[in-house]
Amino acid sequence: MKKLMIAAAAAALLAGCQKEAARFGYKGADLADDDKMFFTTGSAVTNWVPTRVLSVCEEYPMSADEAAVIASAGVITPGESFATVPEGYARTSEEPWFVMWTKESENLGRKGVNGFISHFNEDKNVWETSETYFSSYYPDEAGALAALADTRKIFCEKFSPKRFHDFDNCWIAEYLRLRVMCIVGQKPDGTWSCMLDISDKCRLGCGQWEPLEEQAERLAEYKYRKAMAAWKEAREKALEGNHAAVEKARVAKGLPLLGDEAKEFESQDGRKAYARIGTCDAASVTNRVEFLMEKAASLAAATGVSFEGEPTSEADPSGYVALSLVASSDLYDVRIDVAFPPDAKENAEVEGESEPAQVMPVEWREVCIERMQPGFEVPPRPQPPVH
Repeated sequence: MKKLMIAAAAAALLAGCQKEAARFGYKGADLADDDKMFFTTGSAVTNWVPTRVLSVCEEYPMSADEAAVIASAGVITPGESFATVPEGYARTSEEPWFVMWTKESENLGRKGVNGFISHFNEDKNVWETSETYFSSYYPDEAGALAALADTRKIFCEKFSPKRFHDFDNCWIAEYLRLRVMCIVGQKPDGTWSCMLDISDKCRLGCGQWEPLEEQAERLAEYKYRKAMAAWKEAREKALEGNHAAVEKARVAKGLPLLGDEAKEFESQDGRKAYARIGTCDAASVTNRVEFLMEKAASLAAATGVSFEGEPTSEADPSGYVALSLVASSDLYDVRIDVAFPPDAKENAEVEGESEPAQVMPVEWREVCIERMQPGFEVPPRPQPPVH
């Protein structure tokens, strides 16, 4: 019995270790303890932690301890958006996508600098933020490491993290909502810094910093999407206005157009267009050109165009011959195509048969496309960026 009790206790302890995420208060997709994610420090050392430490899928409220961390570090609330940059901050770096802001401050018993990363959202007219930090500076590594240890002690005593994840010259204090990391690193001028970096796992804001080349590509893509949206709006406005102007002139001229049997569609450049198709028994057509001209005369009366010149002719390997006419007016570009099948004798020769094959019908298509009127113009389409 005693052995069974010991085994049960061991199993319970093991289960407790495996369900650390649940004990900390994580939920849903964040409960997988075996999911890992890494981060690198200035020394390019890869440090692995449970994914939930750096990123979460679920939403969590800001705890009192997390709010105290933000207040004690003197940072702005990470992920917050501002109509104007908080007082005291000065722009220290302007990159293609991000802008960095800093101000001198004194927090956690040390003098240093508060800073944050931001992006100005032109569409919402606000400054979006993400990571924010408090850094203090030292002439040597020993001073920065002492600040690292002292900050860890303060967190342990005052801010009750769920757990510390310790690495070389770095630690992370785990919370449900905040990602809090403290790192020691050497600056280009040879001095050392201890940076307390804080971000909101539930509110990414303007996102993580990216290299300048990636920022430039991101900005180019944004400008292209914005230009395309403006172009589509201008295009739609111009085409709608043009259609209204054409219709007004058509009604004034008493032009019936192609009637209810016509199908409306959009031409390649967006102009409104109409098409009407039809067929008839080929045996009823005694003269192809006369048949075409009769159809063209009817189409001219409906659209107000005047067909001039001789029709063009194009033969198809199937034996069909297409006759076409085109014309334009101040309102429309118009085209008519009539496809005549081979007659019985020709059809038999095409098919390679001794007996005449079934004669196919005559087919025709009438197309009418609105012309752009004075005062209406579709601007050139923006070109995508080249990376």
